[in-house]
Amino acid sequence: MADLFPYRRPHFLFDTILTTPDHALYMTRSGILFVLLLMVLPCAVQALVTESGERVLFERPVNDDVFAAGGKVMVNAPVQSLIAAGGEIEINAPVEGDVIAAGGTITINAPVRGKVVLAGGLVTLNGSIGRNVLIHAGDVKITEGTTVGADALISASQVSNMGDVEGNLTVSSHEFTHTGTASHLSYTRESSSLGEGLLGFLSLAMLLFSAGMGILGLLLIRLAPGPYQLVEGEVRSRPLLKGLAGLGGILGGIILAVLLTITLIGLPVAICVIMGLVSGLLFATLCVSSSLGKVIGDRFGWSMKTWQHFLLGFVILQLGFRIPFLGLVILVICLCLGFGALLYALPSCRGLLSGREEEVGR
Repeated sequence: MADLFPYRRPHFLFDTILTTPDHALYMTRSGILFVLLLMVLPCAVQALVTESGERVLFERPVNDDVFAAGGKVMVNAPVQSLIAAGGEIEINAPVEGDVIAAGGTITINAPVRGKVVLAGGLVTLNGSIGRNVLIHAGDVKITEGTTVGADALISASQVSNMGDVEGNLTVSSHEFTHTGTASHLSYTRESSSLGEGLLGFLSLAMLLFSAGMGILGLLLIRLAPGPYQLVEGEVRSRPLLKGLAGLGGILGGIILAVLLTITLIGLPVAICVIMGLVSGLLFATLCVSSSLGKVIGDRFGWSMKTWQHFLLGFVILQLGFRIPFLGLVILVICLCLGFGALLYALPSCRGLLSGREEEVGR
């Protein structure tokens, strides 16, 4: 698709989706979630500065791409770009590149030269945005004096715009207050039925869960690269055998937990078994994501780092999981394959951890 403004060349998929020659393109919630999933986990970043914790605070400039996850994330110094997830995210310093965030409350109080992709409960834009804006949230506020240099696509229950959008402003919401300006305005009023509201909530919850899984995978690669790569290697070694072993392990774990629960005296052990089973299943899809990304990268001769393999495979699998009926089959295969690989890798992981303990003891 051609760009609305001839002097601004399209830069990404985001530009081509949001602009058409003569009008704004309306997107459904599913389309917005599709784009958000692609944008939340980009594979183009070449380096990351990672921070995690209950409270993540940036007080010094970071001339690199920042990845942050925590209960509260605050950026009080300039950064190159930001990928963040947390309960509360607040940006009080300029961002040279893009801002991609998912959280309960997201507030941008400083200029962002790139694009902004947000998913959350309450989103407030109180600073200039250089390029496109894509938001899926419960409540969105664009304050007076805020400017968006290109197009804005917003899906929310309530939207208030008092700023200036230089491109297309496309809004889908139950309530919309527009006292600002836009080159072209397209508004679709959504019905407020309980079923649609619940569907929207579930869609947002699934998106945030997917983002959380992506964050978990990156943290595991960063904090425990040895065990992670051992399991990932097992995924690509005799996958059929690992899939059957995983299926047996999952069914065995469920049966064991049920039997222990029935005896009552074994209830504490059953709870531990269930927690271990759930943890293993969560870990399973992450390792399969890395293996899929590595297979694709090797197939096309791409030189990629471990975390880039993971992101590539993760995005592909998350899209595959959302295919009706077939997605469920893909999910079951990934769970069985990853869980089986985890079972096969446990002895090696135990040996690796024991070796580290001996080195620390010396």
